[in-house]
Amino acid sequence: ENKIVVTTRDEIGQLTTAFNSMVEQLRLKERIRETFGKYIDPRVVEGLIDRPALASEGQRRVMTVLFCDVKGFSSTSRGTTPQGLVKVMNRYLSAMSGPIRVHEGFIDKYIGDAIDGVFGAPLDDPEHALHGAKAAMAARSRLEEMNAAGLAVLSGRTLRQRIGLHTGVGIVGNIGSRRRFNYTVTGDSANLASRLEGANKFYGTSILASEATVTNVGPTIA
Repeated sequence: ENKIVVTTRDEIGQLTTAFNSMVEQLRLKERIRETFGKYIDPRVVEGLIDRPALASEGQRRVMTVLFCDVKGFSSTSRGTTPQGLVKVMNRYLSAMSGPIRVHEGFIDKYIGDAIDGVFGAPLDDPEHALHGAKAAMAARSRLEEMNAAGLAVLSGRTLRQRIGLHTGVGIVGNIGSRRRFNYTVTGDSANLASRLEGANKFYGTSILASEATVTNVGPTIA
């Protein structure tokens, strides 16, 4: 794909300019596909290609953030081998990521044993709170199935999880340094979802949702 030098101002010149513009757009889309396709859900990548500004600029929008963590992971993992730990955690993270993607979310990041999922960003999803709640319940059900089959066991103990859900305004965009960056969500929404995950300890629950999420979900889910 090479540009053509514009030498005239007639119809041929206009056609050449249009061709050059098309080439530049193709190059931009290919750069987005190469850059983001390595670490973002393919559906999100295609959405960024259709709306390139979302890939290069930060955006503030209402979204639902799901934060999922393994209960007592540090103590549970001490008695297992590194190979056993990696095997079980890869299996667990793969299983827990599925419901997020199925319900229109994308994985923002993995933080050790924790998963940070986002619904409603960067692409539009008017039911992002409902999808986040469904993903949380599906993840809990999937872990119960794994435990029943003996597929999520570390040091002789089955894995238990805690999930926090919050709906609010956040910022999504490319954040990082010249050498390394990440397309991620930041702001109070992500922070509060993480706090709610931890607050499950106090209430003895497995899923906690903020009032904003509950309001946006409506009566569909108890």
